[in-house]
Amino acid sequence: MNSRARHLLCGVCVALVALVASQGALAQKVAVFVQASAPVPTADLEVLKIYANQRCALISGVEVASPGELMAAQRQASVYLGSSVSVEGIKRLAQSLDVDYLVSFRIVRWESQIGFRPERSLLLFAVTSFVDTSLQILTSPLSLLFGLDKEATVCLFATVYSPRGDVEFTTAVTCEDKPLLSLITADPLEAAKRAIEDALYQLSVVL
Repeated sequence: MNSRARHLLCGVCVALVALVASQGALAQKVAVFVQASAPVPTADLEVLKIYANQRCALISGVEVASPGELMAAQRQASVYLGSSVSVEGIKRLAQSLDVDYLVSFRIVRWESQIGFRPERSLLLFAVTSFVDTSLQILTSPLSLLFGLDKEATVCLFATVYSPRGDVEFTTAVTCEDKPLLSLITADPLEAAKRAIEDALYQLSVVL
């Protein structure tokens, strides 16, 4: 009987600890904003703002201020989240939002570069060298096209600020998007999404 009571008491204690811990995590609230110091298309920047909010809530398990709350706080604090924001602006914004942390993703590199990989052209040329001469003439331009390669690269700085404007954590992340058929499908937006996700896994130790 005593043993059963002890097990029951232990179970209740574990449940209470889990409940307190979960409520503590839910009480944590952050504001996330994405800034661009590089020429990022407006439509892509809006997509990244939504993506950063969703992934921050999912990966870090915290409550994230909505875009409406962030816009209202900017108006109230007279702060514009452009390519950069001052420490005083961070303080006013944090006070207006009443959050525990502010998370900034500042994109400093947004590039798509086309290069040439001769080994790929030579590979296709070697394969087609066994076919008829007339076919070789037709496939030669394809060999050159096959050697073209596109690489989309994004670099961003991720920073966690306290309500006092102090930097709690910062990191830099660079990601590339160079899939198969990269000349057609490589996209800086996909590289940026991966960079945000990689940064969030690092920032989650602070949030």
